[in-house]
Amino acid sequence: MALLLVAGCSTPRFDAPRPPWYALADLQSTTLGRETSMAAGQHPGRSGFSLVLSGREALSTRAELADLAERTLDLQYYSAGDDPTTELLLLRIEAAAWRGVRVRILLDDIYPPSRRFGRRAAALHPGIQVRIYNPFFWSGDWDPVRVAEVLVDAERLNRRMHNKLWIADNAAAIIGSRNLGDAYFDGRDAGNFADVDLLAAGPVVGELSQSFDLYWNSASAVPIERLGAAVDAAAAERWRQAPHGRTAACEDAPSCAPLFPLTRPGEAERLRAKIDRLVWADASVDFDLPEERKTQVASGVEHGWIEDRPGGTRTESELLIVSPYLVFGEDALQHLADMRRRGVRVAVLTNSLDSTDSLAAHAGYARQREALLAGGVELFEMRPTAELSRHDRTHRWLQPEAGSLHAKVVIQDRRQAIVGSPNQDPRSRLHNREVWLTVRSAAIAAELAALFDEASDAHHAYRLELVDDVDGPAVEWHTQQQGQAIIHRTEPAASPWLKLRRAVLGAMIPEHLL
Repeated sequence: MALLLVAGCSTPRFDAPRPPWYALADLQSTTLGRETSMAAGQHPGRSGFSLVLSGREALSTRAELADLAERTLDLQYYSAGDDPTTELLLLRIEAAAWRGVRVRILLDDIYPPSRRFGRRAAALHPGIQVRIYNPFFWSGDWDPVRVAEVLVDAERLNRRMHNKLWIADNAAAIIGSRNLGDAYFDGRDAGNFADVDLLAAGPVVGELSQSFDLYWNSASAVPIERLGAAVDAAAAERWRQAPHGRTAACEDAPSCAPLFPLTRPGEAERLRAKIDRLVWADASVDFDLPEERKTQVASGVEHGWIEDRPGGTRTESELLIVSPYLVFGEDALQHLADMRRRGVRVAVLTNSLDSTDSLAAHAGYARQREALLAGGVELFEMRPTAELSRHDRTHRWLQPEAGSLHAKVVIQDRRQAIVGSPNQDPRSRLHNREVWLTVRSAAIAAELAALFDEASDAHHAYRLELVDDVDGPAVEWHTQQQGQAIIHRTEPAASPWLKLRRAVLGAMIPEHLL
């Protein structure tokens, strides 16, 4: 019945007039713009960067940017949650709007909580405008009707906006792999994501704002009020009051009280101190266009990557890749093997079966492990980090509660690096819209490489090795537990049920969607 319902109307039309809006042009009209312009003036043509590693720092930096905004605040996210940390951010967004800041929030529609976040935001203040990218037509929840839409209109609905940007006054921005939600800000007791963001200032922020404007003014960005029935006054008032009540209750709860000292008003001086310590370097912004059909690139690792780009630098000695979802195409496997043959070290950090939040993507990766190892690629899989507090090997971006790797980073020769939203998988390469920064800084690249070294240490990860077994090549997982070297000859700590689910999903879902 659901299929019949949507079959005749699978291509929605949201072509109502909408005013085009653009980023703030006059940087000198805001305090943040003047401060960052002054700093950039001492480094002509360069942009400033600082790594944002822990989830709590990522939350507070976003809140501080909202506090410092005087004219504009632009947010672009793949997903947004319905939880205490997003309520905290909504309060800061609301406060900015009441100060006269124009707020634009652009959200993808793949997860229903994002639409709910958008509706709550729009109810807080008339100066908060919300648009939904490539929305579902018939349903705002994962119900049979929404599933039917995916089946009937798969080509359109598989085109998702995976970008993640937070931009204040077109002067400072956060770009990286974090969405909005408790799991991205260390807001859970367990099961948080390990991520990496960059705080950016200087010319690249203008380029990021241009990419935001292109999406915001595209035909695929639909005002949220066009989706569903109009919100009545009582419901709008409930949405306005909800963040205040929820955060007040959270402040007294042991699980989320630690978030509040990082997100109280008046703490923006911390951000100014970060801006004073930025590393200035040449950089470039790349992003996918919001609506054009994507074509497969020559090498499956090229998308959001350094090697193989026109005019790109050829890797001389080392390539480090961090990606939570790792499914290379045949061209990529061949390319990585060619790099190994000319002596380049290629090392990859991804999720283990126990830490992944996508069994289907992990199934695609598991099919490639032996080929990658046989080609000389070093593979490391993240372990859930329950033991981090019980040994002396600290790790700056995997907290004790971290449960899954989510960062997307590439480091070339410890000389330049990419940070952004693309995963090394077919979905990012062929379907998702992505945005990423290439930073040509030995200092930033070295810091990210040091993080890779920490994350791939035996206390935090499994190191995979290919060995000869009686039945042929086999994979071993090497790690350390409580100071003892451990070798697993079958996939460690994974239940048979988990392996079965992975196998079923891997067989059912086409590889280009992983």
